[in-house]
Amino acid sequence: MFKYIGIFLLSLMLVGCAGKPKFDIRTQTVAYKDLSVISAPKGDPIVLAVYDFLDMTGQKKPGGNFASMSTAVTQGSYQLLIKALQDAGEGKWFRVVERASLPSLLQERKLIRSTRQSINGEGAEPLPPLLFAGAYITGGIVGYDSDIKSGGLGARILGIQSNKQFRQDIVTIILRLVNVQTGEVVITTTVEKTIVSTMTGGDIFKYFDTDTMLLEVEAGYAKNEPVTFAVRKAIEKGVVDLINQGAEKGLWEFEPIVEVPEIKDYLDETGTSDIKVDMGEVKPEKTYEDFKKEKKARKELKKAQKLEVKNYNKKHGTKFKTWDEYQAHLAHLIAIEAKEVEKENRKNGIQEKITEEEEWNQVDEQTETKENADEKDNDSDSDSSGDND
Repeated sequence: MFKYIGIFLLSLMLVGCAGKPKFDIRTQTVAYKDLSVISAPKGDPIVLAVYDFLDMTGQKKPGGNFASMSTAVTQGSYQLLIKALQDAGEGKWFRVVERASLPSLLQERKLIRSTRQSINGEGAEPLPPLLFAGAYITGGIVGYDSDIKSGGLGARILGIQSNKQFRQDIVTIILRLVNVQTGEVVITTTVEKTIVSTMTGGDIFKYFDTDTMLLEVEAGYAKNEPVTFAVRKAIEKGVVDLINQGAEKGLWEFEPIVEVPEIKDYLDETGTSDIKVDMGEVKPEKTYEDFKKEKKARKELKKAQKLEVKNYNKKHGTKFKTWDEYQAHLAHLIAIEAKEVEKENRKNGIQEKITEEEEWNQVDEQTETKENADEKDNDSDSDSSGDND
């Protein structure tokens, strides 16, 4: 049985090493990167309006042997176009004005105007005028062609099979820039994006034990590129092409690039430079022997820590499993001991203060007793003097 499994794995390796099929790649670069890093325009952003960008293919999603009511491409391409225009050059290229929900916008402005007039009367502050666009963009998804190219590769030997299949679809969009004053279509660009789907699988169909036991195993997976992702990338690529074509026709200009002087301008005639760079301490490169020593030291340290935790658990009856738990416990004991020492010091300080007060009280009592004795002596002397007189 192991022989047949080895043959199956060998067939899988052969199919995998056969290489990928050559697709007709038309727009496989990451368009969003080009859209975000494109140079900024010279001057203020351009005001644009987008009225519609719809699915014009009318195709339904393939559903095998039944009719599917879902569309083959996304119906939210209008929102994807607005997002791409706003992201162009990190938001420095276009100012997009709302036109798809214009009735809702006008109704809301009407409500604001009536509310202000009901509160402030005829002297209510008017709303600012809407921003108008000098040009607008229109277009749509004009094509979705499925199964443009399909094929596969497989191998079967002694009831063991492995195969790989692929399919290629293409989605096509068109963007048009229209001048509002003249109605002229100034720029038209068409972008096609390839959608690739692949599937890999294998199966075993084999009799064992004198043709009395049958083994049948199947496995596989499929990978499909999202159609919405392809539409978004095609729209972003179309916006980049629109900007470049407008610059070629002189409709707008890119912001000039400031040239940075070369480093050789800072060098003197002798070929030396006054610029000094502190590279810091140069650390020696570690060799494989140094790496082995460090690994051995870490291993010994971990072993010693484990032994210390084990001895502590055995001595004190604890159940610490890691070095961190053991260290946290020791830190807790140290904190408790520090509190006890602080408490004892505070107690000794209070006792010393009480003792000092008692000593001062004794001194005061002795002084008072001595003063009383002196007064009595003075009184006795006075009485004796009176008798003599």
